[in-house]
Parts: sequence; C-alpha cells; structure tokens
Amino acid sequence: MSSVASTVLVQVPASTSNCGPGFDTLSIALTLYNFVRLTVREDDQIAPVGEVGAGTQTMVEEVALSFAQTAAVEIGGFDYEIWGEVPMARGLGSSSTVRAGVVAGLNALYGKPLDHEAMIRLTTKLDNAPDNACAAFAGGFCIARTEPATFAYREHVRFPLPDSLVFVAVSPNYEVLTENSRRVLPDSIPFDDVVRSANSLAYLVGVLVSGDFKRLDGAVNDYIHQPYRELLNPFGRESIEAGCHAGAYTGWLSGSGSTVMCVTDAANARAVGAAMQQAYEVNGTKARVYRLSADNAGLTVTV
Repeated sequence: MSSVASTVLVQVPASTSNCGPGFDTLSIALTLYNFVRLTVREDDQIAPVGEVGAGTQTMVEEVALSFAQTAAVEIGGFDYEIWGEVPMARGLGSSSTVRAGVVAGLNALYGKPLDHEAMIRLTTKLDNAPDNACAAFAGGFCIARTEPATFAYREHVRFPLPDSLVFVAVSPNYEVLTENSRRVLPDSIPFDDVVRSANSLAYLVGVLVSGDFKRLDGAVNDYIHQPYRELLNPFGRESIEAGCHAGAYTGWLSGSGSTVMCVTDAANARAVGAAMQQAYEVNGTKARVYRLSADNAGLTVTV
C-alpha cells in the first residue's frame, strides 16, 4: 500500500503512571513532550536522521513490523527523527512516547487503518505499559482496564484535569530501567497490604474526578510496588516527604522511577519543587525540577 502523505510529525506527551496505588492502571498525561517525525523513503530501509542507539533502532523496527502485521498493510521504508524533553529511564513514559509516536505516525501515513483503541492496544503490547499508552494517546487522567487472565489492554476511561493542578516532577541524575524495577517486586503481597492499597486507589480516583484536590492530603499510599522500588530510588521517599511538608497535597514515585512527583497548587509549586530538589542535593545527588500540568489533548499528528 502506498502512503497517503510523505511526512508526518507527532507530538506525544510524557506521563506519570501508577500514581501510587494504581499499578499498571492509572496515568496522567503531562505538558512535557517528545516528537517523532517520519518521512517516507523510496526503498525499504528504516533509517534514523542523525545518531541513535542500537536500542532505539531495534525499537522502531519492531514497532514498524508490528504495525504492518496488526493493520494488515504493506509499508515501505522511512526516515525517522526523535527528539524532545522527556528524559529516558526516569519513569515519565519515554519509551511509550516513542512507540506511540511511531504507531500514530505510520497510521497517518498509511490511511489510518487503526482506530484510537487499536493503536493503544498495539502500543501496550509493545511497551507493556497500558497506563502510559492510554495517557500518550488520550491525554488527561486515564484509568486503563486490562484482561484479568492475560493483562492485555482492553479499554480505558479518561477525565480532564484543570490547569490549576500542578505536577512538580523531580528527576535525579540516575536512571531506573523498567525491567530492573519489575525484578525487585515480590511474587506475593500480604492481604492487608492489598486492602490498604485498594482503599487508597479508590479514594484517589474519586478525589481526582471530584476536583476536591485538598482531600488528597495524606490519602495516597501504596503497599504494592513503591516499598520495594525504593531500594532503586535513593532519597526518593525523602524528596516526596519534603514536597508534602512544603505544601503539596500528595506525592508518589512516577512510574518505576527515578522521578518523584508531587501534586500541588500554583501558590505552593515553587516551594514544593525547591524542597524536593534539596532533599536530593543535600545527599550529593543532582536533580532537575519540572513544573507541569495535565495535558488533556493527548498526542497530536501533523501531516
């Protein structure tokens, strides 16, 4: 099948996933972006513009092959260019932004054979992150539903969040790879910990949907993944606690880390960011602060 356009540009938002107790379920798209540009070639080569790592090349090739198989279309070669502000291996959905960008870009180039849900399903299959995939495509606050037996993505519900809600992200200068962070998780969890996390999860969703954000104070707790991943995220707990002490409503480990996230209002955002950053820097660890809001649009495609 010949392409319907010669080049396409995709803007994809970062995301904070899990949001504490919502493991592989909750995500919020953020105003931090990566960009993917695809340009059709006359041959069948998939080639980067500029230098990329072997891992990125393999990722893009895998996405292209899976897209062609899923969409049942024959695609040709293309040049690709990836750039943006989303740091890699920091728990802000970087790999999902790349995979979603390539999927959406190819879909636009080849006549949109996949609908929105099919693209999320494909990205989830490739990235093993239904929460990040939903946020990348749909924007806003997303709740992903997966199949109980296979954990495959099924559908999602989303809600917009107001600009008045500020997400202060602090990224220390060390990476945490998702595969490593999953290895530290236990095979089983005490029943009481599941109950406590389920209670926090339900309450968190209710508060975010209601808009009564002050009720988040002290209410977001997780006993499923964060206690185990803290070993890979030195000073993360201290940073979140410092942010809450400075006026944040609540905080959590973003994805699998190393970024930590605090939720606050505009009046307290600067103090929260400074306190979170200081918690790292007094321990000799450099950290970057991002002041973000929810991206309610999701990825955008320009042909």
